[in-house]
Amino acid sequence: MRYATMNSPPSAPSALTGHLASPYAPAAAGELADWTGRRYAVGRSARDLAGRDRFALAARAVAAVAGVGVLQFGYGAAVPLLVAAHGWSPAAALLPFALWTLVQGATALPLARLRERGLLAPGPAVVAGAPLCAAALAVCELSGHLGVVAMGYGLLGGLGAGLVYHSAVHVVAAWYPERPATHAVPAGAGFALGAVPLVAGIALAEPAHLAAAPWVGAALALLVAGAGWRLSAPPPRWWPPESDPRAWALRRRREPLACVDLSPAQAWRSGALPGLHAVVALAGAMALADLAVLPLLLARADLPPGGAAAVLAALVAASGLGRAAAGRWAERVGRRRILVAALTAGAAAQFALPAAAALGSVAGLVLLAVPAGIGGGCCYPLTRTLALDYFGSRDSAEIQGLVYSAKAAGGLLGVGGAAALLVWLPGAGAAAALLGAGAAGLAAAVTAARLRRPVPIRTIPL
Repeated sequence: MRYATMNSPPSAPSALTGHLASPYAPAAAGELADWTGRRYAVGRSARDLAGRDRFALAARAVAAVAGVGVLQFGYGAAVPLLVAAHGWSPAAALLPFALWTLVQGATALPLARLRERGLLAPGPAVVAGAPLCAAALAVCELSGHLGVVAMGYGLLGGLGAGLVYHSAVHVVAAWYPERPATHAVPAGAGFALGAVPLVAGIALAEPAHLAAAPWVGAALALLVAGAGWRLSAPPPRWWPPESDPRAWALRRRREPLACVDLSPAQAWRSGALPGLHAVVALAGAMALADLAVLPLLLARADLPPGGAAAVLAALVAASGLGRAAAGRWAERVGRRRILVAALTAGAAAQFALPAAAALGSVAGLVLLAVPAGIGGGCCYPLTRTLALDYFGSRDSAEIQGLVYSAKAAGGLLGVGGAAALLVWLPGAGAAAALLGAGAAGLAAAVTAARLRRPVPIRTIPL
């Protein structure tokens, strides 16, 4: 088998009109082709291209994501403070969060298209998102008007978090194309783990402590903007020069490479992309419902000081660590199997959380928060890499944006549904929302178990 390199002259004849091109035809100058015909631009190192090692670039992207994670994981913990400080009902206090999840999830696909067309580089996107995230935190204290907070936190904060999160996750995955599942995981894990200290602090805070929100926002903006300054992604099809993509394509793996690169339309018609979309929407509804109503349930459970903080910290930490563990175990066991197991465990925990809160058992709540956090968190990195395994790498950015955008529907179902239940069932709305989250998690697990890799069938015309 022969592969063309940048120094090898063309030696194979061009394909005849009406015939399929051979995958072994010489590649363009500076490229290598593997057995599937995919092209890899092997050449300059990350230091030559960006002036830094790729580990340093990925670490800065993870730092940016860790800074904005508090907007998702911290808002639910702050709902009791907002209710006490502004006189809102718990259902009304969840509306800015519902809008935030809608905007943050829905921006995935438009940002991916802008990035692929060279109209929005990752570094400027992260820097632009930093002040928007800071404004979202500041408005929670500076205004008691629900509409102003909804626009400031939900719209500006959701857009800012989307700019930072989607750009930074892309940077990490792009600099590590040989291990997209393993090395993209730290970005998702950092999104949750970076919020753990603040979530615990918010759970212990008093309404007067909301005055610190603008200062927290200013510090967050400096951190995120500093991490995003001159942050860059490699050129399309870039491959690190220290490894051979042809050998990588032939190596034995639990999840084989996609047999063909599918367009977004072809992926949708295959049925696998709608399935992944449904999994993200249902699992996202489960995870976001936890963040929205569990703090309210804990506030009514008369727990000892620090009990609620321990439970919420365990939930958020498990979400982050679960993403990291799921990404690594999936390489050995299989991504679909790990996804189904995690979703099932997370859904089962939802049904037991209301009972543990009614008993006032801090230990039980902490133990249940671990599978609940893992089930809600591992969905995003696993579905991202499943999309790459199923549909190939040619249009992976747009397809992964389509998959993640289902989080918008999950936010409306999880947070919006929780707000509706709090209105309809004032005394039992939080518990009912967790039971609904468990049902959504079980539906996500069943849908994930039915996922199948699309296998295109081609026939020779007679």
